[in-house]
Amino acid sequence: MGNKRIPQKRSIRYGTFIVVLFMISALFFVWSSPAQAQRGPYPSGPVKVIVGFPPGGGVDVVARLLAQKLDGVLGQPVVVENKPGAASGIATRFVAGSEPNGYTVLINSNSMVVNQVINPNAGYDIQRQLIPITNVAWQSTIIVAKPDLQVSSLKDVLALSRKKKVSYGTPGTGSVLHLAGTYLFNMLAKTDLLHVPYKGASPALAAAAGNQVDLAFTTLPPAVPLVKSNKVKAIAVTSLKRSPALPDTPTVAESGFQGYEVRVFTGYFMPAKTPKAVGDKFGEAVRKVLAMPEIKERLAKLGFEQADPSEDFQRLVSDELKMWAKVAKEAKIKIQ
Repeated sequence: MGNKRIPQKRSIRYGTFIVVLFMISALFFVWSSPAQAQRGPYPSGPVKVIVGFPPGGGVDVVARLLAQKLDGVLGQPVVVENKPGAASGIATRFVAGSEPNGYTVLINSNSMVVNQVINPNAGYDIQRQLIPITNVAWQSTIIVAKPDLQVSSLKDVLALSRKKKVSYGTPGTGSVLHLAGTYLFNMLAKTDLLHVPYKGASPALAAAAGNQVDLAFTTLPPAVPLVKSNKVKAIAVTSLKRSPALPDTPTVAESGFQGYEVRVFTGYFMPAKTPKAVGDKFGEAVRKVLAMPEIKERLAKLGFEQADPSEDFQRLVSDELKMWAKVAKEAKIKIQ
């Protein structure tokens, strides 16, 4: 009798072990499977928007402004996370390598384009690894001076640069403002200003306001409040027309460089192989938010120009890659 009970107990224990193992495996699959969120209609969980710059810059401002309304349109939390560094390269690589399920989204600017064309080690390929979803807004860029720099125009800046070394901060080596500054100062104006890279527009502006650099070359929106509070001096904007946010500030074209224009897109991207229906749904949600009167008004006051919702963003990004590659070649800029 005793010999018959032993296998019975072992059988019960073995059966219990199998049940427990199955339950643990099932729970692990639920917690860890990146495709789990796709089982229900998208989105069925929080959406994370990755920003490649520190808080306070133009891209970050747009991401947070829209996230407040996207929550309601999508019916799920939209969380903004900053991953600054490498001219937004860290954030771009992170999203490019993320699961293509629509729950990790990149919002970025032309800096990702410029970084790719001048940096062989950028670590990503926009056209192979990312899908452009929609452009949100254009940002003009602006040159500002520290408060006590004895200049009031771009002509003054260039004259000063021929007497002493003048420094200018940008959102980073490989950023669109780095290339735009090199093209303007070195190639067109034939001067040699000292480029000082920062991790974003806000740190570059803070450096100018704090007299750590002579100038800052940044996107317009984060500069507007500092100009209006006299913490920095506006020198010139890079749009072909003056900005309604700073109507007294001349353009670079007005300042002697006819045809010079730099605009920065601010748009959303998802990893390649993200289902088209997912990208379309997120893009449609963004466009609904952009149509809200309070969002339109807020963007305009900050100095943004809202993008055309019918714009082919994928083609725009492709054109930007070609244009900045040409500028980089002419300026002989390449990061080794």
